[in-house]
Amino acid sequence: MLRLKKNASKELSWVIMAFGLNVLNVLVFARHSVSLQRFAAGVLLMLVVVGFIVYRRLQIIREMEQQQANLFDALNSRIVQFRQLMRLHDYVGVVSLVMLVITVVVVRFKDLQAYLNAPQSAGNWHLLVAIGVALAVVGVIYAAFVVGKREHQRRYGRHLDQLEAALRELEDVS
Repeated sequence: MLRLKKNASKELSWVIMAFGLNVLNVLVFARHSVSLQRFAAGVLLMLVVVGFIVYRRLQIIREMEQQQANLFDALNSRIVQFRQLMRLHDYVGVVSLVMLVITVVVVRFKDLQAYLNAPQSAGNWHLLVAIGVALAVVGVIYAAFVVGKREHQRRYGRHLDQLEAALRELEDVS
C-alpha cells in the first residue's frame, strides 16, 4: 500500500507541476497567439482530467488503508475501481495525443494542402511522404499507449496483483 500511495502522490505532483508550467507558458509565450492559447487550453483541460484521475486513485488508496467492516469486499471493489482508473488514464492519454494531431492538422491545414497539391515532377512522392508520416504518427500513438500501459503495470499493477493474491489466499483460508 505504501508503494502505491508513494507512486500516486509522485504522479499527482508531476501533473500539478506540468499544469503550472503550462500556465506559465500561456502567460509568457502564448499571450499574443490565439492558436497557441487554444492549444494550451486543450493541454490544460487534459491535465485537469489526468489530475482528477490520479487524485481519485490516491483517494482509493486511502480508502483501502481504512478499516472496513467487510475488508475483503471493500478491498476487492477498490482494486476494481483502481484498475478502471488505470484504463481510463491510458485512454485519456491516447485521446489527448489524437487531439494533438488533429490540432496540428487543423492549424497547418493550408500548408499540408499546399504540400500535397504542389506540382510534382518526380511522381507522387509527396503523397507517399504524407502516408509515411501518418503511419509514423499512428505508430507513435500506439507506442505511447503500450509504454503508458506498461508503466502503469510497473507502478501500480504488480502491487495490485500482489494484493489480489493475498486476498485470494485469505479467502481460501476462511
